[in-house]
Amino acid sequence: MALIVEVIIGIIIAFIIYEMIRRMIVQRATRMVRRSAEDDTDVAVKAALQRLVNDDVLSEDECVLQPTETVADVWGRGVMAFEYTMPSGIDTERRLPELEAAFNDALASFSADHQVKSVVAGPAFVVSDIWVYEGHLHVDVANLMNESTVEYLKDLKKLNDPAVK
Repeated sequence: MALIVEVIIGIIIAFIIYEMIRRMIVQRATRMVRRSAEDDTDVAVKAALQRLVNDDVLSEDECVLQPTETVADVWGRGVMAFEYTMPSGIDTERRLPELEAAFNDALASFSADHQVKSVVAGPAFVVSDIWVYEGHLHVDVANLMNESTVEYLKDLKKLNDPAVK
């Protein structure tokens, strides 16, 4: 009887160790993919901001980026969306729809110019949300490199749809 208990305890311990190792490997791989997606998105956003400055949509002072934040921590594993924060101008809040359209155009142009692949037809980078809070412009940019991010955008669309409420 004692031997059976020891075998069962050994199997349980082996299973726990296996799960811990597997989880560490999966988390490491996820961090590597997220870091790569964040780096690619950073490059696209910086290029888009430069285009917006060149087109006189934003000023140089409004394009000073603060450190990127990951939206995926809130929405779940595999979502490649990142929040960018920069100082806002006096009339930024009034121009949000125009800024969102200009940002999306610049990101689409970057995607096309650099042949960045997406899992859906269209640009690889999309502004998923834009708002002004405490004098800063916040822009969430999604990198459409996987289905989780596409599902995230669909969920956001449902949240913003007045017919759903």
